[in-house]
Amino acid sequence: MKALITLANGFEQTEALTTMDIFCRSGMIEPTLASIDGNIEVTSSMGLVVKANKLLKEINPDEYDFLVLPGGKKGVDNLLASKEVEELIKGFKDNNKDVYAICAAPSILGKYGYLKGLNYTVYPGFEGEYGNLVNEGVIQDKNMITGRAMAFTIEFALKIVEARCGKEVADKVLFSARGHI
Repeated sequence: MKALITLANGFEQTEALTTMDIFCRSGMIEPTLASIDGNIEVTSSMGLVVKANKLLKEINPDEYDFLVLPGGKKGVDNLLASKEVEELIKGFKDNNKDVYAICAAPSILGKYGYLKGLNYTVYPGFEGEYGNLVNEGVIQDKNMITGRAMAFTIEFALKIVEARCGKEVADKVLFSARGHI
């Protein structure tokens, strides 16, 4: 199974990199970090320069099973400003592929109309009349998973692993991450 994780300058590094790490630890999800900015190096909201695996323009969306949008205010602003990202999200949704978002990024899905009739969570200040806002760390409603903030990244990523690979795989990742305690 293949996951595409978008990186835009200003992305929240914990949300992107921890999610990628948990997918790798599942042994069942192969993540690809894709830079939307035309440069393979992307700067996080905390100034960390990360080398993406590919540029978005090199990506064939048909090769991916689902999409993850990390937050970070500037990163989300840059995702929203990208026509390519809008088309990517629309393509995933039109092909019944899941798109998951954390922090401020669920507001992108809301602005494009993909949260209508669903429970969701989002970083405070990014709420909108998108669906039914729930004040929780991670929400799964049907095939939509949203996370509220960086502090919920592990829970968010594990919820995706559970949805895609089953609870047993998610529990195995959590168990190994806790050092068998």
